Amino acid sequence: MDVTNHAHSNSVLRELNELRGRAELTDVVLEVEGRSFPCHRAVLASCSPYFRTMFTSGYAEAKQERISIQDVSEVAMATILDYAYTGCLRTEPDQVQAVMSAARLLQLDFVGRKTAEYMKDRLDVSNCVDVLMYADMLADCGLVKASKRYMASRFDQVAIQPSFVQLPLNHLQSLLDRDDLMTNLEDNVVQAALRWVDFNQEDRLQHLSTLCKSLRQSLISSKLCAEIESKLLSIDSTLVYSDSTTQRLGQVRTELQIFLRQAISKDDSAPCYDPSTGRLYAMNMPENLDSFSRSVTVTCDGELYLAGDIVTKRETGMYDKQKKFYQYNHLLNTWEPRRGMTTPRARCGLVYLNGYIYALGGDDTKETAERYDPSSDEWTSIPPIPHPVSSEVSGMTLNDSIYALSKEGCYCFNTTENKWSKIADMLQKMHPQAVTYQGCIYCIDSNDDCGSNSSRYVEMYNPETDEWKRTGPFFFDTATLMTYGKTLYLLTVHNGDDADEREVDRTTLVIRQYQPKTDSWLLLREGRPVPPLARWLNLSCSTDCLTVRMIQSFLGNTKAYKRDYRGVGRRRDGSYRGGSSDSSDSDDLSDQEDSDEDDSDEDRQSGTDD
Repeated sequence: MDVTNHAHSNSVLRELNELRGRAELTDVVLEVEGRSFPCHRAVLASCSPYFRTMFTSGYAEAKQERISIQDVSEVAMATILDYAYTGCLRTEPDQVQAVMSAARLLQLDFVGRKTAEYMKDRLDVSNCVDVLMYADMLADCGLVKASKRYMASRFDQVAIQPSFVQLPLNHLQSLLDRDDLMTNLEDNVVQAALRWVDFNQEDRLQHLSTLCKSLRQSLISSKLCAEIESKLLSIDSTLVYSDSTTQRLGQVRTELQIFLRQAISKDDSAPCYDPSTGRLYAMNMPENLDSFSRSVTVTCDGELYLAGDIVTKRETGMYDKQKKFYQYNHLLNTWEPRRGMTTPRARCGLVYLNGYIYALGGDDTKETAERYDPSSDEWTSIPPIPHPVSSEVSGMTLNDSIYALSKEGCYCFNTTENKWSKIADMLQKMHPQAVTYQGCIYCIDSNDDCGSNSSRYVEMYNPETDEWKRTGPFFFDTATLMTYGKTLYLLTVHNGDDADEREVDRTTLVIRQYQPKTDSWLLLREGRPVPPLARWLNLSCSTDCLTVRMIQSFLGNTKAYKRDYRGVGRRRDGSYRGGSSDSSDSDDLSDQEDSDEDDSDEDRQSGTDD
């Protein structure tokens, strides 16, 4: 007979752990920081080479009933013993380093590996320097490499952290040597080096000439070059810069359009499009993100922030929602968690202005607002919106003011006076998707409940006159306003499926270009400023478009969008009707600038379809 009891090993461990808890049949006591841990030598030796050597060698501890363990904290030892007796590793975040150190000493490879992975996954601007120095002390090459890569990906933010000036010279120099620093200017690299020197100038000024070898002179402003030279003259040191003329990775980002939709299906990525080349890329999105609740904004230096719900399924089959706030990492193509808002919000207005991020509405009370400071990772409340607004509030910035637009009313927040004021309401009650263009706000109704047969308009708000006016009408299933370069576009999607003939999906994307001089919309016949994603856009109740400087080589593949990108329609057998099999072979989709021509074609000026 050959029978295996698969529950036997777990049962034995469970019984041994219960014996440990009652101190029954234990044959050794570990003394750690004044606390006693009764244990079984066989269990310790079976999972730790450190203890196996101790108990099977000629060391004195092999026969001692009580053994003192040095260089291990009480909490870490308790965690290690729980793992040895159960196979489960559980520890609080602030104890991970202590557990990792204990695992290295006691030679528990699994625990050491998992704690290192945990620390890699939770690197942020406030801890990455400390983790680097800790990993260096333990000679953990993988964690050292991950820490340095993370520091490169957030260089401008890391360089202003208090811990940055604690970096050893060798690690600072290797960091400044990197081509993949995410910084907008070489001057930022120079200022980081000078900040490190000035922290302890008496001891560190001698190292400035060494750090100069990592700085790229051709990219440094004359003002900072003069500052470096003046410091080196005081110590009579030779000035030698790096001979590299290569720009850092953060300086060679390409301006792309990012399309973010409020979709029926979960989006694992968002399409990123380069109008200058017609190439499509994909930006990863957080896993399990509820695409109906997310809001995204971009800062002046190209940093992306996202607020949204994460949906997880419990063992009971019920679903949990957690409010999250993220910052995008361009180098890693991932979203990193930041401090959550003080008030949970769904589909709030999220905007950036003068160094701060503002979240408007989307809460249960439907009128609160708050402000985020990226430098401190902190949220603070600002005065509430005077009257409740819906969760579908559209937030905009114009000059030094913030605008909250909703079907219930429109309001303006003056950041200098720190107060809200009422502005004129939109001409039609709408769920606005809005952009700013040439000093005004433009809105379109993003609600797809109206149907394609309903007439809808683009409304324009002039803050100088506090008046709205509109252009149109337009007929569509879904619509998006988008700015690119110096041009405003209206994208409308038309679902042309025939109920009796569904062999070909005839969903089409129509693009119009705003003509400021005539206050009209030019129907584009040649060239496209956006990718042909008609079907993708049609599966959305609202789509926002952001223009962001991105690193194309670090973005994901576009498999999810190939159906739209390849051609006009798809047959029942799965083959594609028309179009190219390779997106790189598509027609020129370059941007069209405003034209001074007076187009007399009524069809083109009125904005009607072909």
